[in-house]
Amino acid sequence: MELLELWIIFKEIFKDVVVYGFPTVAIIISILSYIDSRKAKKIQKRIIVLEEKLKQYDLEDKEKARAEETMACVEVRIVNISKSKYKIKFWNSGKAVAYKVDFEIPVEVEAVVFKDKVPYEFLEPGKSFEENIVVHMGTPRKFKVITKWEDIQGESHSKEQIVTI
Repeated sequence: MELLELWIIFKEIFKDVVVYGFPTVAIIISILSYIDSRKAKKIQKRIIVLEEKLKQYDLEDKEKARAEETMACVEVRIVNISKSKYKIKFWNSGKAVAYKVDFEIPVEVEAVVFKDKVPYEFLEPGKSFEENIVVHMGTPRKFKVITKWEDIQGESHSKEQIVTI
């Protein structure tokens, strides 16, 4: 009879485990799964936000590169040709053609810088032109030059630089 009693006790325990234990374990697993899925959703939302920011930055970089490809940039420097002979050199360091290139200088140096070639009709990328400059004892050794030009759409641009002799 002992075996029969053991079998009955085992059946009761097994029945209790199946009736109460499995559902309890299933509920615990469901709760843990729900908590993990919420954490995963939060992380996924953060990843989506970061991906959107990265796409925005990439788009801004591409737009900036596209704008730089269509921009001209006229720069200036004073070049020593020989002893006490100088020229002021203008060049287009941009990637587009600059139109109607001109420059402004302070009143105190207008007499020493000649404006023979300006307004320069168009200046291709990498190209340059020079104007004569007469340097004497009273010439300031540095002064401001503002280069001005237009792009292909006719929009005006300028760049302010300080040049030294």
